[in-house]
Amino acid sequence: MKKLTMSLLVLAFFAAGTARASDRVLLSAGVAYLQPADSGYKDVYGSQVFYPEFQAGVRFFHGLYVMGGFGTFTKNGQTPDLHLPAKSSQSFFTAGLAYIATVSGSLKFKLEGGAADVRFKEEAMEMTVSGSKLGFHAGMGLLVMGKIAFAGVNLGYLSASGMVGDVKIKLGGARASLCLGVRI
Repeated sequence: MKKLTMSLLVLAFFAAGTARASDRVLLSAGVAYLQPADSGYKDVYGSQVFYPEFQAGVRFFHGLYVMGGFGTFTKNGQTPDLHLPAKSSQSFFTAGLAYIATVSGSLKFKLEGGAADVRFKEEAMEMTVSGSKLGFHAGMGLLVMGKIAFAGVNLGYLSASGMVGDVKIKLGGARASLCLGVRI
């Protein structure tokens, strides 16, 4: 948890320092809804997850931004056959590009995509499995932007997959989020 807090503080200081150079930094916080892609995960933990997410972006050319994001959640469930307690955690780190264009007045359209690092940990039947998988994220959204503050709604997909032992896993899934932010 200390590493996470320090990472977020470093990101905030980086964004604040870059704001003077670019004069266009976006910082946002919101709540996201995830529909997991893995059917085995849904059997144990359910078919929906709500979690907090944070995003920062720096404009480098007209409507193009370098974006970074973070989200994390923990779910409790039961194994399907034995009904034993299980616990799963996932954290998403994203980095990529976004393009924000004006639709009309303060209404903006956003397209984004890039790489995703999905870290996971699962505890069940006195065993713990953890790791990290690389994948991608893509999305689009609508933003209502004022001079300083903005609000938005986003739809997208985040995906990473791989093998854990001899089991294929899918991390992430379809996402929807609401955010509030500031523009520096």
